[in-house]
Amino acid sequence: MDFRKIIAVFVCLASLMLCACETEVEETTAVTTTEEVTTTAFVPEPIYEEPTLYTLSFIAAGDNMAYYGNLRDAARNAEGTDAKYDFKPSYTSIKPIVEAHDLAFINQETLMCGEGYDYSYYPYFNSPQELGDAVVDAGFDIVGMANNHMLDKGEKGLLATLDYWDAQPVTNIGAYRNREEYDSITVIEKNGISIALLSFTYSTNGNSLPKGSEVYIPYIDNDEIASKVAEAETLADITIVSMHWGTEFSFNVNSAQKELAALICENGGDVIIGHHPHVIQPMEWIECENNRTLCMYSLGNFMSEMEYGARILGGMVSFDIEKLGENGKPEVKNVLFIPTVFDFTSRFYNNHIYLLEDYTDEQARKHGISYYGNSTTLDTLKGYVTKYISEEFLPDFLKIVE
Repeated sequence: MDFRKIIAVFVCLASLMLCACETEVEETTAVTTTEEVTTTAFVPEPIYEEPTLYTLSFIAAGDNMAYYGNLRDAARNAEGTDAKYDFKPSYTSIKPIVEAHDLAFINQETLMCGEGYDYSYYPYFNSPQELGDAVVDAGFDIVGMANNHMLDKGEKGLLATLDYWDAQPVTNIGAYRNREEYDSITVIEKNGISIALLSFTYSTNGNSLPKGSEVYIPYIDNDEIASKVAEAETLADITIVSMHWGTEFSFNVNSAQKELAALICENGGDVIIGHHPHVIQPMEWIECENNRTLCMYSLGNFMSEMEYGARILGGMVSFDIEKLGENGKPEVKNVLFIPTVFDFTSRFYNNHIYLLEDYTDEQARKHGISYYGNSTTLDTLKGYVTKYISEEFLPDFLKIVE
């Protein structure tokens, strides 16, 4: 037997077997490498963002009226300048407070007709337009014109006053050139919050517009008020209603005021700013179905040379409007009544609006109401406030410390 041939055959068979094994391994490896590999992508958890808190500060003041003494004092203030009148010194004490708020309302009780009209006082008022300049300078940017003196100089006088206010950086409400202007409810947007503004008056002292006039006066009418407040609520976050109402010189709220305030609340109104009585009246929250309304029945006089201590006392009301998120429900918060005193000498000079907190008993006892044979004291003035304004709205210096 040729062993060399046998060995050669074995070597050949071994080589063939080794090749077969390598091929199997390659095929197996190929199959393994072609299998799909399933992976899960990393998805981070969503980051929660706190809704934006929108805030707006608002302040409102009462009746701003100029008498003969106011003009004489303003003329003296303007001596040595190019101006004829300067009313700005009367507002320097309250100016920082007003300017600190995002929006500020004032009830401007007297007309400012300008050139061609004589200045006049009670019972038909017309003041220099420099009074309006001082109001703007003090920081007021919403002017209420619906009051019983708005037609003291007839239709033309009212339109002339509107012309003046239209030229100022303010929003005026309560007097309208036509029904269409009235029907287009005024809405202010600031700091992400929208405010609808309405204004009504009980009377214009028997004065009326000429036949065929397009001018619109928003007289108090229950159905009209209900309709307008409900409409305003669809247009803005907050509805503020200026009401010229109530019994003159009375601290007490009458039944008509109560009825109207409830009506405004029921139709969605959020804040009521009352004026006309020339003295302060109570403030309260009115609760009705699905709504809560802050009501200031009367803020009293702001600037006025009336003859009694109760009528030199007035106030401003400050509050915040807050809304959480663009679609959040707005709330009226941090309500504060800020009492003021309008001071003047017995000769009707040095007219000035003081904060009651900074006023002294000496000033009160020397007040110019002595010209009329009247007097007052600091305790008397404070007593009016604590008697008629609920403690929840009072500044700290008037709260009872237990």
